[in-house]
Amino acid sequence: MLTPRILPAPVRRRSILLRAATCALLLAPLAATQTAPTKFGTIFRGEVDGAVAALRAATTAATPGFGDGSVRCNAMALTALGHCHRFYAQGDGPVVRTAIQTLFAGRRADGAFADRTDRSDSDVAATTGWCAEALGVMDPELYRDDVRQAHAWLAHHGQQGPTPWQARLAAVRDAFARGAGTPVDFGRPAATALAETTDRGSAADRAAQVDQLVTVVACQVVARELDAGKVPAPAAAEWSEAQQHGFDFLLAQQKDGVFFVATQGGSFPDTGVSGLALAALQTKPAALRSEAEQKVIDAGLQALLAQQNEDGSFAQRNANYTTCAVILALCAAGRPEFAPALQKAQHYILGIQNVESRGYARQDRDYGSIGYGGDQRGDLSNLHFAIQALRESGVSADDEALAKALVFLQRTQNLRTVNDFSGRVRDDEGEWLDVVSGDDGGAAYYPGNSAAGYVELPDGKRIPRSYGSMTYSLLKCYILCGLKSDDPRVQHAIGWVESNWTLDENPGADPSLDPKTRYQGLFYYYMALAQALDIAGLDHLEVPEADGAPARKVDWRAELRTHLAALQQPDGSWLNDKNGRWWENQKTLCTIYALLALGR
Repeated sequence: MLTPRILPAPVRRRSILLRAATCALLLAPLAATQTAPTKFGTIFRGEVDGAVAALRAATTAATPGFGDGSVRCNAMALTALGHCHRFYAQGDGPVVRTAIQTLFAGRRADGAFADRTDRSDSDVAATTGWCAEALGVMDPELYRDDVRQAHAWLAHHGQQGPTPWQARLAAVRDAFARGAGTPVDFGRPAATALAETTDRGSAADRAAQVDQLVTVVACQVVARELDAGKVPAPAAAEWSEAQQHGFDFLLAQQKDGVFFVATQGGSFPDTGVSGLALAALQTKPAALRSEAEQKVIDAGLQALLAQQNEDGSFAQRNANYTTCAVILALCAAGRPEFAPALQKAQHYILGIQNVESRGYARQDRDYGSIGYGGDQRGDLSNLHFAIQALRESGVSADDEALAKALVFLQRTQNLRTVNDFSGRVRDDEGEWLDVVSGDDGGAAYYPGNSAAGYVELPDGKRIPRSYGSMTYSLLKCYILCGLKSDDPRVQHAIGWVESNWTLDENPGADPSLDPKTRYQGLFYYYMALAQALDIAGLDHLEVPEADGAPARKVDWRAELRTHLAALQQPDGSWLNDKNGRWWENQKTLCTIYALLALGR
């Protein structure tokens, strides 16, 4: 479970019933629809033309083509030129000729493209992805075989997925779809920076200028798509009074975007809590945020960036939780300038997975897992945060890291057809237990261990009990790792959820334990529940009734919304007043969990 201080190096491979009349007021959504201009026309024309002219003028024998003269930089520039409002192509002669020659100077016999500085497959994949995009837009017929061979290399090396250019486009489209701004809004910072670097002449950072050019041209492309009706208008943004009340409470707990943890001796700033809090604040649609609210979020994001360590992590302890929390906050902002920090953080998380590179073999209990950081054993709580962070920062569902994570995930599930773990383990009190898998489809904390207790079999063996927060975490992970809804592992997890549906407690605890056990991690449970069911695409649950009556169809969103509104404190916060374990005696953390749940 979550512990107190909880909370793209290159991208390796391409979130109590209340019946009184006040309930209606608390739950009434405030809607605001962002309406885009009827037509954008050609945006950022001057900035693009000026940058292209400046880049051409800066070409030297030492830096041929564009930017710093590297293969990747030239490929990025050609991609931008081919997609911009001028639609440069192979036939444009000297404007593009030298850059294309530079690409082929980096062509390898196996079909990939690489710079001398590319040290890993992921480096080569990034360069190859840009080159394939550049050649395809310069002349798709002439370079058809070259593009095909580049994509074949990417697929063979497990690097398939969106190209870097496609990721840029997706970021702009997503920002618009979320109501976070139009292509003009999204591209304005890069366009301003592009104009400034153009004005600097020979003193400009040409590689940075090319990167800015790519972002600005991506905005041009999406603006054209919008003008052509190819991108749907953003949905109306909904935000309830209860959410705003919780939002206001969180704002009161920070200073310059940094959040604090209370202790007996006072309070101290915490990067992990700050990351989660900023992710929670960003569940409020950007179109509905006030200037003051956005200022706090912006300040907090910059404060997070300043905390990154050289290895990509964001903390001195409990590094996985903290780094994942920061990734979620940065990804929620959807800003291209955060990409380098996200890549380093993603690289760190991949580097602490318990796999072969760290000396683990598949038969090891912890194989595929991620723990608190360093050499600590893995668990499902750490892993589900990590998998969400990896996916949101760009790792594809078919990545080998997620395939290895599935080995561990199956060992947490009480499903004998997939759980191959059994043996002697020590429980939280140090007692030796002989454990085996159960078969109810739910999940425990890690193989052989459950915070909800154990089921003792007649032969003395123990089954770690499945419980709510971990079963929802498992379901979430299965979907993020690419399992389909009809996969038996997914179906059994959903079956446990439906058979144990409740919002009154974190279900699954051994009845013989202290009654408070049922309420441990309650708000974490609400967050995991909402994330899992939303990610799994489940709008309703079929909850079995007693005595064989027909199953009850549950609108989980409506029930959770009502339940959380009833639990909200007068000051806008939420608090687990039945069991403060895992820091749920802190209003700030419970409020974060509640807002993240309501955001789903």
